[in-house]
Amino acid sequence: MFNNLTLAIFIASALLLAPLAVQAEEKTDAPVQRITQMLYPSVLVDVGRGQGSGTIIYSGWRDDDEAWTMVLTNHHVVKSAIQILSEFDPKRGEEVKREHRRPVKIRFWSYNQFSSAIGTSGRTAHIVAWDRHRDLALLRVEDKEKVYDNVAVLWPEDADGPYVFQKSWAVGSGLGNPPYPTEGLLSNTTAKDTEGYALYQASAPIIFGNSGGSLYVYSDLRGNYELIGVPSMVSAVGFGSIVSFIAWSRPIAEIRSFLRQADYGWVVGDDPPEEEESAEEAADDSTG
Repeated sequence: MFNNLTLAIFIASALLLAPLAVQAEEKTDAPVQRITQMLYPSVLVDVGRGQGSGTIIYSGWRDDDEAWTMVLTNHHVVKSAIQILSEFDPKRGEEVKREHRRPVKIRFWSYNQFSSAIGTSGRTAHIVAWDRHRDLALLRVEDKEKVYDNVAVLWPEDADGPYVFQKSWAVGSGLGNPPYPTEGLLSNTTAKDTEGYALYQASAPIIFGNSGGSLYVYSDLRGNYELIGVPSMVSAVGFGSIVSFIAWSRPIAEIRSFLRQADYGWVVGDDPPEEEESAEEAADDSTG
């Protein structure tokens, strides 16, 4: 009798709570995964004399208990903040070339209702690496106390592809607007620029301000929208009339090469380089 009564009370309670559970589930027509994986990592890069786009590719706590947030963009977006000057070195008694890098501003977008841009919050960032030939630059956000949740997922290095005919999305702050996506197809994965560096071609249109943003495709195998490139330039015909749907991006393989050559391979998951043992430790080892 007691067991039957207990069971009846449990079933009645479950039936009463079931509608509440259903009501608690948020129902929306918003493409939440696309928004969080492609839109939210996008930022605006402001160098004062112009604006471009950038993408958060790393944000986390490092061993020094500081937050590291790294933004990938194009070199040409930030090149006005980089100067190579000839200066007299009194110690050497001659003119030497020195590099000066000015800080840039990063604007993170805030949204209501998933994708309605309502404004930005600004942060100072520093150019920590750049490559003029690959047209890539890496920025570190100065804020060392905040980690950002939405970081671009990169196409894995050990995966085949990406492939021509895959649907692609270009995301960036075209003409200084809040980040927005355009859609097309990945059209060419074997193109080269005039210096022999690899390029991807896509028909997702881009315009001024999209430079430094992101090019994504969807992986059915991994269920993610993954970054495969950084939009860098468009084709032009006639007297400089741009063809926005013939868009060229710096591929993910070149991005990894750039980061590794600049000693930032850990941003894309490489193990940090082991510290070289000191001369004293080496001497101790040699003497047994």
